[in-house]
This record gives sequence, C-alpha cells and structure tokens, in this order.
Amino acid sequence: MLFAMTTVCVDVVMRYFFNNPTGWVLQFCEYILLYVPFMAAAYVLREGSHIKIDILLNRLTRRTQSRINLVTSVMGFGVLAILTYYGAYVTIDFYQRNVPTIKHLKIPEYTVIIIIPIGCFLFAIQFIRRAYRYYKQQANE
Repeated sequence: MLFAMTTVCVDVVMRYFFNNPTGWVLQFCEYILLYVPFMAAAYVLREGSHIKIDILLNRLTRRTQSRINLVTSVMGFGVLAILTYYGAYVTIDFYQRNVPTIKHLKIPEYTVIIIIPIGCFLFAIQFIRRAYRYYKQQANE
C-alpha cells in the first residue's frame, strides 16, 4: 500500500509538472486494491478483527449468540463457496481464451482475477472453521 501511495504521488507530479505521466501506475494500483482485501479477509476473520455490529447480539444470552453466530457463519460459507465456484469458472475461462487486460500493461486477465476465487476459498474455509467452533461451543453448553 505504501508503494501504491508513493507511485500515485510520483505519477501526479509527473503528470502536472512535467506533462509526462506514467501509464502503468493507475493500473498497478487498481490491482493492489483488488489483491489486498482478498488476501487479508480470511486472516481478519480468523483473528476476529472484522467489523461487528453487535449492539443487539450483546443483549442476548450466550447460547443464543452462539446459535446466531453459527447460522451466520454457515451462511457466509455458502455465499463464499458460490463466489469461489463462479470466480474459478471465470478465471479458467479467461485463461483458456487468453483474454488480455485492456489497459496500459497488456497482461493476461486471469492473472489479475485469480485472487478472487483464491481469496473467497480461504475466506469460506475460515467461515466453516468458525461455524464448527460455534457448533462445538453449543454442544458443550
């Protein structure tokens, strides 16, 4: 992210003061902004560092909280499993058809979007692990 910020600043200076912008900076920063969340999402969920709006959840009993967390974790797994499937489908399609990016740097599009099914898969795994943890917690109560 620091590299992206620095290159954008350099690109702005090059564009406005020297009338010589670098064409690859915006494209590269777009890719960074795509990759960072997909690489970090599963880790953030595992650490419990994601945003929670638990004003209502905190007023419920521990057992009810556990049930709700179990259901939402299973639902999260389901959504991410679907996203993983379709993301992989599109990535494989782009690979087979050798679709290039239509920007300054002509690279295969699948190398850009492959992070979507990978990130969704890891995120889905974390959700199912979380669901299992809540399931075990309910079984022990």
